[in-house]
Amino acid sequence: MADGGEAAAPGEAERLAAVCAHLEEIRADLRSGPGGDEGPVERVLAAARDGEDSAGTLAVLHAVLQADGDPQGLDGYTNHAGATRSLRPAGISTTRAELVYMCPAGRCARYWWPQPAVSVPQCAISSTPLHQGRL
Repeated sequence: MADGGEAAAPGEAERLAAVCAHLEEIRADLRSGPGGDEGPVERVLAAARDGEDSAGTLAVLHAVLQADGDPQGLDGYTNHAGATRSLRPAGISTTRAELVYMCPAGRCARYWWPQPAVSVPQCAISSTPLHQGRL
């Protein structure tokens, strides 16, 4: 926790997961913003695809979203601080029994809970389906 009772900002993996999970929404937000430029999100994707450190490009994307009028920036898309679900939600057993789908390359913290009659989503970075695992 940060001073004043505020939760710490999400890390690089959480922000990259947010980009992957909400790519089209982020693109739409960038297009509708004053700059109308999707370049910042494309640079994040390129850095991740190339295996480069994406902290700098994520910081730029975060700042652009904030400058376009979203006070939470990229953090508004993450599952952090007070979110109702996380990788280990309250009440879930610590045994590895829960089926979950995760980033196929292990680059980010994205996860997806299986849902009836819904296809497994694909990674926006590699275009491969999320990897099945157990918690």
